[in-house]
Amino acid sequence: MRHFLGNGCFWLVAVFLTSALSVTDSAAEGFYVGLEAGFSKSGDVDVSQSLIDHPTRCDSFLYPSGATPPMDAECTTEKTTIIANMFAPGAGFAGSATLGYAFGNGLRFEAEYLNRRQGSQRRLARLGSGGGETFDQKESEWDENDPPSERVYDLSAHHFFLNAYYDLLNDSPFTPYIGGGIGMGSTEMRYSARFLRRSDLGTEPWQMAAAGTLSDIDTKLEKTRFGFQVVGGVDYALGDDLSVGAKARWTHFSGFDQNDLFWTRVRGHEPIRADGVTPLTTDFEVGDTDIWTFTVGLKYYL
Repeated sequence: MRHFLGNGCFWLVAVFLTSALSVTDSAAEGFYVGLEAGFSKSGDVDVSQSLIDHPTRCDSFLYPSGATPPMDAECTTEKTTIIANMFAPGAGFAGSATLGYAFGNGLRFEAEYLNRRQGSQRRLARLGSGGGETFDQKESEWDENDPPSERVYDLSAHHFFLNAYYDLLNDSPFTPYIGGGIGMGSTEMRYSARFLRRSDLGTEPWQMAAAGTLSDIDTKLEKTRFGFQVVGGVDYALGDDLSVGAKARWTHFSGFDQNDLFWTRVRGHEPIRADGVTPLTTDFEVGDTDIWTFTVGLKYYL
């Protein structure tokens, strides 16, 4: 990403210096509205969850009524399992509406609303690396034909930004500009994971009861986060009050946590821990997000 930003800054400076050589006093002044449409693409997103986990043999639901499940240290000690992965949401639609004011000297201020929607990606869960001892023990239990998987999908966001721009005025109908902004973004995504056990776990009572069972989760992760962006683009004047243009943005949003979310099923039964009483909840952490957005649109001066 540093390579991308370095190249971007170089070209923005080059455009600025080139345009500054032919600055003119002619510039639109007053309020304007704009509509844009294009596509967006996110950088990799880190998503992890942590939960209290016990060996499968400790699950009291896997034993006949009246039978006493194991009560050794492994079954009574709370150990944390971490499931972590990195996702690359696909490219998707982006559209925005703007209301701004130009001072006539190249300086503009603008309020912007942008909506973006992106695709999904299915990833195999990382096992045996950072998950914890209890989780590692279960690696041999998973069905080889349907291995553990995670997915982030239906990602959407609403951005609300206040931007400042400087138009690089010149004698041509083309007006390059640079700028930036700060604001908030309401982000929502679906997360799902599934862990299917083999049908031939073994002959122990708990193994026969757990064979072929599914542990899965499908939940919504959402948060309103602070963000900032760097913007560059160019407008082409179609008349005194109308222009068409192209714009590129790099936007950064901080990460967020979301806690106490329930799994859908655990080993085929309701999301209850191995003790048969305590609800199983999980805590999520979503990393910082970088988004690149490219749009074309119209700007009309009122």
